[in-house]
Amino acid sequence: MQRDHGWVGRKDRNGIDVDAIVLRQDGAQVTVKLTNVSAEGCCLQSDENFRIGEHVSIALPRVGDVRARVRWALPGTAGTQFLDGGSD
Repeated sequence: MQRDHGWVGRKDRNGIDVDAIVLRQDGAQVTVKLTNVSAEGCCLQSDENFRIGEHVSIALPRVGDVRARVRWALPGTAGTQFLDGGSD
């Protein structure tokens, strides 16, 4: 019997190299580089550090503003989960 040890699968990621702007909760705008994206979220790189749980708005080229929540963060990089239009 194979156990999954709590592993949660995720959608395939598509590698990209796109500049974007993140609007933080305090109103600050941060330039980031998106390094991968899926239907559920994206990974971004920045000189700024993000906090796990922080809500942001990501201005995506050709898509527009997308609301997201930081799911994990390390110095210089963070992973986000896109949010739907509902309340959080």
